Amino acid sequence: MTIKMNRVYNRLATLLFLLVGACNLGGDLQNPNEISMTGADVNLIMNAIQLDFADWYYTASTAVDPLVRMNAMTGGYRYVTANQPQRNDLLWQQSYQNVLVNAELMIPLAQSKGLTTHVAVGKALEAYVYMSLVDVFGDVPQSEALQGVLGNFNPKQDAGVDVYNKALALLIEARTELAKTGVDAGGPLVRDIFYGGNRNNWTALVNTLELKLQMNLAQLPAQAAAANARIAVLLNGSASSNIIDTEAENFIYKYGIATVPNSRHPMYNAHYSATKGAAVGYIANYYMHEAFGIWDLLSPNDFMKVKQDPRWRYYFYRQVGSIAQLFAVDPKALGCAPAAPPSHYVVKGAVFCIFDPGFYGRDHGDASGIPPSGPVQTCYGIYPAGGKIDDNPISTTTFFSSTVRGDGANGAGISPIWMSFYTDFFRAEYLARTGDGSGARIAMQAGISNSITQVKNFATAKGFTLSASNGPSTTNYKAAVDALYAAAARPLDVIGKEFYKAAWANGLELYNLYRRTSAPRDLQPMLQIGPGPWLRCQVYPSVYVNLNRYSYQPNRVFWDNNPDVLN
Repeated sequence: MTIKMNRVYNRLATLLFLLVGACNLGGDLQNPNEISMTGADVNLIMNAIQLDFADWYYTASTAVDPLVRMNAMTGGYRYVTANQPQRNDLLWQQSYQNVLVNAELMIPLAQSKGLTTHVAVGKALEAYVYMSLVDVFGDVPQSEALQGVLGNFNPKQDAGVDVYNKALALLIEARTELAKTGVDAGGPLVRDIFYGGNRNNWTALVNTLELKLQMNLAQLPAQAAAANARIAVLLNGSASSNIIDTEAENFIYKYGIATVPNSRHPMYNAHYSATKGAAVGYIANYYMHEAFGIWDLLSPNDFMKVKQDPRWRYYFYRQVGSIAQLFAVDPKALGCAPAAPPSHYVVKGAVFCIFDPGFYGRDHGDASGIPPSGPVQTCYGIYPAGGKIDDNPISTTTFFSSTVRGDGANGAGISPIWMSFYTDFFRAEYLARTGDGSGARIAMQAGISNSITQVKNFATAKGFTLSASNGPSTTNYKAAVDALYAAAARPLDVIGKEFYKAAWANGLELYNLYRRTSAPRDLQPMLQIGPGPWLRCQVYPSVYVNLNRYSYQPNRVFWDNNPDVLN
């Protein structure tokens, strides 16, 4: 079974052949492309697993984030045309051919050497991938997968609930390994790009992944009682149920600033090219509109009356200060007619095309092509992409400054795989669902505060802070959210909307959130009427359906018990 380090071993094999000649012809003729189990280095394999996992996470997140209007869905006017099977080929390959297969290779090697941290990390990441495959696709191969060249080339799809049970078993096993102490704990994890070998933090991740799993299982009537009981234990904050609830425990992947090879954040690479003003790909208009703040219902188009969200200046960077300035730069840059919104947008009061002060993304399901918008469209900001902070007053309508590589933090961003404030929102969701509205409000407000603080801390650590005059008031924003919560017929909608805004750049969590709670309920509609059903699970990749005779396409994930029509 090959891994990424094969080319290293190829060079070693060649060097040894030259050094010792043909004194051991049988050994010298071993195929260097088929590394034996005894010749594999556990630490090198672990390096590959962690790096592959980081790549996998980004691919998984972006595979579903257009469905929840984070990045714009531009591949078609209908869901089936915008989500073709080949779009998911890379995710499937990264899951099975990289992370999972290498974890299966590494774990027994680490067990034989008593390396309990390696074993636990391998099982935790394997569980994360299996859980997410179910969350994205539904039923997926597990029990007959990863059997190598002599195994089954047509592995059956296991029921999603069975794969979840496998993931839970892996998490329990990982927790057992991490609980070992002294000599039984084994040697350290030599290079750990996530937690630096900190076993307590890995334990927090394992418990948090179980919390994530149980939150979904709680949607099933037959499992709700047991899942809710376990959630209560995990959320109680005791030492025995350590979860990710501090900034130091955040599960993130850090990108670099190198050009060769390019180690910058992929979001940065898309919007900060070597050529100035050459941004490619659009942020969804709806997400920017909601993340800008809470709009005044009596003046829905007056951005000066918005209770601004303090995070938007970190999430986004406007290249122009107004719609008027966009037209002044290049009237051909706008690919839509802002004065002519579709009738179903008007009825719903949905944002369309562009909105002031100078936000320009793309509407949901707009497949009209790419105008010359690179110099003027809204770009990713400093969090989490490592781009620019938007420190331009919203009253400066003539502002114009396009992005270029090297701007901001030069791409030294992060993948926010699990931030501690996600746990705050999980707590709020759980409390609201189980009838503790007051506790849910407190947890929601904690999530907002922690999110704002950590976003600011990230920018400060990169050397960027907002001018005092351009920093929206956290107090005013939280007060506006409190007013919405107090007036809400369904408070979970407010909690869901705030989680939605806090989890910027994490499509996996937002995809699950929408299916669990139906929040946000005011998502921008597809641009064209009659787009077909929303995808409650993604279509299987072509590399799977074209090669496996047992494949079938489910309509929804097993835990998706939500009766609402999602769109």
